[in-house]
Amino acid sequence: MSNPLKLRQLTYFVAVAEELSFRRAAERMFITQPPLSRQIKMLEDSLGVPLFDRDRRGVRLTEAGTRFLVDARALVKESEQVLTRFSSDQNTLQAELTLGITTVIDASLFAWVEVAFAQRFPGVRLTVKRQISSQSIRDLNRGHLDVAVIGLPSRAEDLTTTHLFDDRMVVCMASDHPAAKKRIVSIREFAQDKLFWFDRKLNPAYHDHCQKVFDRLGFKPERIPEPADHHVLLGLVASGQGVALVPQSLKSITRKGVSYTEIQEGDQLQISVGAAYREAEQSEMVLALVALLKERSAAP
Repeated sequence: MSNPLKLRQLTYFVAVAEELSFRRAAERMFITQPPLSRQIKMLEDSLGVPLFDRDRRGVRLTEAGTRFLVDARALVKESEQVLTRFSSDQNTLQAELTLGITTVIDASLFAWVEVAFAQRFPGVRLTVKRQISSQSIRDLNRGHLDVAVIGLPSRAEDLTTTHLFDDRMVVCMASDHPAAKKRIVSIREFAQDKLFWFDRKLNPAYHDHCQKVFDRLGFKPERIPEPADHHVLLGLVASGQGVALVPQSLKSITRKGVSYTEIQEGDQLQISVGAAYREAEQSEMVLALVALLKERSAAP
């Protein structure tokens, strides 16, 4: 066996075997179908045998898949029993965790977290707060949060951070802007536009990082205050009052009169998203939540 089996792959396999449908299994596991199919293929490659027959009539277990299902169910059940025993030990388990999620990225990226966490850890209540990264960092240091999804770079020297994914920046402009029809542009093309930009105190580290990129590119547009509410920002952009640089995940928020376009400097200005926690006060459940965030962020 070239690769070790992963519990996630076994869980996905059992779901497909019980549903006999990759679509229904993906819905049951709160993921999209492509990553589910990839994990099943990796499992089959590890075992060296096909587990499912797939054709126009549907999905069926192979003979090897039928035999493997018995062991897979036993392993998944054993893992659930371990979590149940762990959940009953109040000396090592928190009854409640509080998670902060940055407002700088699209909220739908983590819409799954409460349901998925409740399914995996039914004995623990998860409370989610949407707030800016700097507030989450303060709350972590004060013990008001257990874990926070924050934008990086941030001033979080006293915290442990785990990288989740990167969110490239795109330019948001009025649909009648001369650059709106281009597939990709440089931010230099907007030097004569007004730029909606955030106050440095909201995230000094990321603000300074962007400023270095701007200086290197000679990009010096007139800046105007960026409203905190993204919908208000889109309204101002649609009316032609300025352009904005936003994470590409926010392209999911559409508005008539607004266009999003990829920028050549998107990687230089990208926001890295990470999970932060206090290393000195970490618990097994905190690490489990961070692992879940990492797992689901990497799945697509």
